Amino acid sequence: MNWTNHPAHQYAVDVTLGKTTAPKYVVKACDRYLRDLDAVDDTGLEFRPKTAAAYCKFFPTALRHYKSAFAGEQFELLPWQQFAIWNLFGWYNADGTRRFHYALILIARKNGKTTLAAGIGLLMMTFDREPSPEVYYAATKRDQSRIAFRDCANMGKASAIIRQYLKVHSTEIKPKKGGGQLTYLGANHDSLDGLNTHLAVIDEYHAHPNDHVFNVLKSSQGQRPNALHLTITTEGFNLNGPLTDLKTYCRKVLDGTVQDDAQFALIYELDEGDDWKDEDAWVKANPSLHDAMSLDEMRREFTQALNQGGSKEVEFKTKRLNMQVHAAETWISDEVWMRGDVSANGEIGYIDNSGPCWLGLDLASISDMTALVQVWPYDGGYFVRGHYFMPSDTVREVLMSNPAHPYRHLANMPNAHITDGNVTDYASIRRVITGVTTVNGTQQSSPECIMQLNSVQKIAFDRFNSTQIAIDLVDDGAPLVPFGQGFVSMSAPTKQLELLARQGRIWHDGDPILRWALSNVAIKTDPAGNIKADKAKSGGKIDPVVALVMAIGEHMKSGADVDLSDAHIFTF
Repeated sequence: MNWTNHPAHQYAVDVTLGKTTAPKYVVKACDRYLRDLDAVDDTGLEFRPKTAAAYCKFFPTALRHYKSAFAGEQFELLPWQQFAIWNLFGWYNADGTRRFHYALILIARKNGKTTLAAGIGLLMMTFDREPSPEVYYAATKRDQSRIAFRDCANMGKASAIIRQYLKVHSTEIKPKKGGGQLTYLGANHDSLDGLNTHLAVIDEYHAHPNDHVFNVLKSSQGQRPNALHLTITTEGFNLNGPLTDLKTYCRKVLDGTVQDDAQFALIYELDEGDDWKDEDAWVKANPSLHDAMSLDEMRREFTQALNQGGSKEVEFKTKRLNMQVHAAETWISDEVWMRGDVSANGEIGYIDNSGPCWLGLDLASISDMTALVQVWPYDGGYFVRGHYFMPSDTVREVLMSNPAHPYRHLANMPNAHITDGNVTDYASIRRVITGVTTVNGTQQSSPECIMQLNSVQKIAFDRFNSTQIAIDLVDDGAPLVPFGQGFVSMSAPTKQLELLARQGRIWHDGDPILRWALSNVAIKTDPAGNIKADKAKSGGKIDPVVALVMAIGEHMKSGADVDLSDAHIFTF
């Protein structure tokens, strides 16, 4: 065979020549493949084109689509899919084992990634001739990983060839002869013990809070010489999650700054500088576009994203274009927020201590950040000041892993209170708010506290994590009031914060912690159109924003018509 005419090889040539539009790191992946072909005599690697072609041919020969407009048709691989299979199963080491043990395929939604992953599972269960193969699809939740298993089961049932070798059950697929299984897993630790994995598929890695499942399955493949650890995912909202680390590593491999012959990567995304509104750029994240994917559907979703903005825009950019988007970029952008920074020009500053203020208190778990935010109503908006409480060990651990983290600013912030140890020091929170401390079993009081220096009206707090400190603060005379965290309580002040920020009526001192927290916010909407910040889906800490929303909400609830335009103010 003249294998240089194979669609997989031609895809690499066309991408490197610019005949096929592709993003930067797919170009680099194709260039790496071609360079490795030229260097096989020097590297000890071997490429087996007949084997690669046979693995590609498995899909249309053995598998048929079972859903949508393609139901019943042969599973014909698209060029980008051919290139992936061609590489994963065509390259070998000098000892005869397969070269690629790890693979990342980052691709936008609706490009057929789950179906491809299902096909690879059936391939490695039958065509690989592996004794008692074990294939696992894993996600944070078992229901998510079941989607890929369902594709395996339905394609297996529809294939006369697959039915010769495998028997499909409701929760697993078993070989008719010998051992092994194909099934799906959640993040339950017990279910991940004792595996001997031939293929591990990490589905939607963007949703994983950590790399635990990734690493457990990786470590379970040590006894399989041709094992494959495949991560196939779209982009997500958590910019500090494990997917970001994996992408960074794969980019270094493709850049050539890290040598790792066992790592394969295809990263389909918009490149830096690409305009998300440019239809011609969409194919960079969607290599199935114009072939098996509807351009009209993309256009309809784009129109809604453009017209509605907010979460619709974030969703389109993230899931349809694989762009890394700060969750709040289209809620309250950094540009809009920083219009209220009065620290540089000193034109206006915080009102003096005689002005009535409201506070929001978002208490942390045992070793995390507690945020206390004050707001002073002024000229139809608010002055804002944040106070932060952190255990020193937590700050140190974060900065050791990421020296550029915003926590680096805490040491120079007068309203940041870093306490010794690894647990939240509730005594310091009490001291800052009410001035009460306990020394040698005796309570003492200091006038240098928020309650003494300010005209505090109400302190809104979340009941979660707050039982004892709330009792102590109430005993000290603090006007604490519980504030619900559901849509009913949070929606109105969240919308008010957005409105006032866009009007330039949220004034602050450029506080880097509040600024960073705002960049992490993901907004959740209920069917009635109510909104709130979603801690579960946000890409980092948002406690200062939650505290700010509660403070504004408590002022709104009070019905207080306070206009401090004539009050004495001081500048920074």
